[in-house]
Amino acid sequence: MFWLTSIVLTFSLGRLSACGAVSEGGACSTKNDRIDPNTRKFMSDCNDQTYCNAMTNGTCQARQCRKDEFPFGYGLGDTIPPLCSRGSFCPDSGSGCQPLRQAGQSCELNRDDQCAPAPNWQQLASSQNTDGSLCLQTTCIFANASIGQSCIIDETTYIDTGAGGQQYSNVIVRHNCETPHLYCDRTHLQCFKAKPIGISCSSDEECSSLNCNSGVCSDPPGTPLQVAPWQYAAISSGVFAAMITILTLLILVHKRLRLRHYRAVREYYDEQLR
Repeated sequence: MFWLTSIVLTFSLGRLSACGAVSEGGACSTKNDRIDPNTRKFMSDCNDQTYCNAMTNGTCQARQCRKDEFPFGYGLGDTIPPLCSRGSFCPDSGSGCQPLRQAGQSCELNRDDQCAPAPNWQQLASSQNTDGSLCLQTTCIFANASIGQSCIIDETTYIDTGAGGQQYSNVIVRHNCETPHLYCDRTHLQCFKAKPIGISCSSDEECSSLNCNSGVCSDPPGTPLQVAPWQYAAISSGVFAAMITILTLLILVHKRLRLRHYRAVREYYDEQLR
């Protein structure tokens, strides 16, 4: 659940936090490049379609690449920059495609796609990493810590401000244990087996379902409801019994109406014979 929450929250908060207002050709400074402390969105002096290029005396230039299929800040008629080819990535600034980073090299917040795949990425890949690689604490690392081994935890807090000014926080915990069958225990910093549904938990990453609901591992949102065979039998029996009851009542009512009609006709003929 927390991965899906992270994606939705980051997207919604990104829409609310606009970049700078300087358009292409305007003056800027790379010293003002930063990460918003609440939304974790990359910010600069330039607007969403440009980046600050220090090589051109600090001016905003059109972005050379994009990291998303549908980038924020572009209209229907605007020309959007291209996606990077396989083996490269687009940084948050959009300054141009760069080669994937190797394990141990720096990366940007939550940008697993900036890291090169693990050698055995087919075995390590999951919905919680990119080809078996992670960007934890701004460093590329493989998600290959096995059960009992030490692990690294990266905690990120996103803050959203509601319409009434109330602030809501969402803590996303990521780790380098093999997922989804292992998690990193915060106390021991060791990989443990993920907990099945019905076992007590304190956070989403402890559950194999990634959904810790009211202190218990639960089915993830959107899971189809599983109807037990006895429930099918009970519902079918109830429907059949209701049909029999209705049919019986209709027969009894019909007989009573026929009897009433018969008595009325008999009384009529008795009157005529007198």
